Amino acid sequence: MYDDIYNNGFIINFLISFVFLFLTLLFSFSLSLNIRNKNIKIFEGFGPIIIFFLVFVIYSFILNILILFNKYQYINEVFYVIFFAQLIFFFKNFKFLKNFNQIINKKYSNKEIFIFILCVFFFLISILPMTDADSIAMHQNLASRIYLNGLSEINLLKNIEFTLLSNTEILLIFSALLNSDNFGAQLNLITLVLFILYNLKKNKNFIFILLSCPLIIFFISTQKLQLFFGLLYLLLFVLIHKNLIKTKLEFFVLILLLVFYSSGKLSYALITMPLYFYFFYKNAVKFKLILIYSFISFSLIYFPLLANKQIYFGNMVAPFFDNIFGSGRELYNAFTLSVRSSEGWLLNSSDVKLYLRPFLPTSIYQLSGSLGIIFFLMLIDFNLLKKTKFIPVIIILLIFATGQFLPRYYFESFLLLAYFFNLNNIFAKFIVFAQSLAVLVFSTIFMYLSYIDANVIFDKLSFKERFSYSYFNYKSYNDLSISENILDINQDRQSIYFDNNISSFRTINVLNSFSKKSENNIIDYIDKNSIKYLITNSKGNLPNCLILKKIDEIYAKRSIRNFLIKNKLYKKDVFKIVKNNCKI
Repeated sequence: MYDDIYNNGFIINFLISFVFLFLTLLFSFSLSLNIRNKNIKIFEGFGPIIIFFLVFVIYSFILNILILFNKYQYINEVFYVIFFAQLIFFFKNFKFLKNFNQIINKKYSNKEIFIFILCVFFFLISILPMTDADSIAMHQNLASRIYLNGLSEINLLKNIEFTLLSNTEILLIFSALLNSDNFGAQLNLITLVLFILYNLKKNKNFIFILLSCPLIIFFISTQKLQLFFGLLYLLLFVLIHKNLIKTKLEFFVLILLLVFYSSGKLSYALITMPLYFYFFYKNAVKFKLILIYSFISFSLIYFPLLANKQIYFGNMVAPFFDNIFGSGRELYNAFTLSVRSSEGWLLNSSDVKLYLRPFLPTSIYQLSGSLGIIFFLMLIDFNLLKKTKFIPVIIILLIFATGQFLPRYYFESFLLLAYFFNLNNIFAKFIVFAQSLAVLVFSTIFMYLSYIDANVIFDKLSFKERFSYSYFNYKSYNDLSISENILDINQDRQSIYFDNNISSFRTINVLNSFSKKSENNIIDYIDKNSIKYLITNSKGNLPNCLILKKIDEIYAKRSIRNFLIKNKLYKKDVFKIVKNNCKI
């Protein structure tokens, strides 16, 4: 499926997305200037960044409506109409560009130059082909399938992860639309740069703390939109905290963006609650207005999204609470348990490393997987917690209650603390400096391996073989030239690269964690998906009631982008199911 949409040329793959995002950024500035010239107030100096987010709110609404009415084939046409309208408006109102000369000719400090160098490095990382497993298996995979066929053709038995559909995947349809597999990473980066520009003079400490966070490397190299939505959460908190919401228009826009944030991921809906209540508390006199605008915003953002999930997945909050909102399907309940326990504390509560990971890497393989020691220093600063109304702590407790403990889930807490942290302690300054240096070194090595060693500009395919999850295995499947359905026992997740006849072991693993009837689950999956061939590195993993004939061997590897982990090849056998004597 990947080759049906995306370009294997390095330059073309990122350039179209970059141009679109850059023009969207310019449009946001030009519209903000136009509004200000008409004496329309909108969040004081935050106009451009507010409009930037609103553009994607509008796009997500339109995309959801097209999917709802099964008119996905018109996505291109609608996009071009809106985009060219934005373009025309920009060219009629581009006077603000004259201020760019001041920016270019300005003398910059050493700290500002360092920030600029890091941003250039981050840009070079963001335009690399996608490599991470979550994007390839879920986010980009689902978005691409929606773009091609809508939601009606999706096989949930094979792709149970797709039930986690949110506005993240809806926005990633732009990846397919623009033929760029790194649109999400670039959107994360553009949003980061926008926040840097806004805080370069006002809050330089925040920028340094933010750029010193090792997870930033992860965010700008993945198609997850966690940095995009996380910075939106910070923006909304600042607007509420500083009492910058004055007019009815500002009230509506803030509530709309708050609801939009909550739609980016199912867990976001949970951590939106403390921010919403804080907003409500500070503006209690506007009780009726807040309720009306909340209803309108919820209807605009959530109605098409929830309707899509109800129609195509049979549960508007799928996969959760299927006993209430669905039909109590075992697969949905099993997947819910899997999501809650995956890399969380529910099944690993005694693992001390789990609780250290948010603050520092617990192994050399997780150097870009923590929020840094500075996060711990900020968390123990009582005055800082008081200043942020303890919302960072509430976020941590809410996420913790779901069973999750991955560092990235606490990014919103990190952002709120970092924005208001007074970086005047010598030890804290040293930590930020050390982490920033580590991020710079890590980024440099990443770029060297990508651009020099792997020669990604001229050999994108070799880069993908080396770093992209499941791409090497996809090539091995293709070499078999088998058109009938195949189940790979050792392939843990589906992939955007796989043809429709390839099944991973993901669904079976999910069911095994729930029912413990592993053999029955395999047999049932083989039957329901008309599996004719099995691939495994151990025949002992297969039910004895299957009569099998070995027909071939293939090599596989678990390609990952972490250059510290060597990807080893291993051999797997290919079996044809001669006869199925199995009974459940």
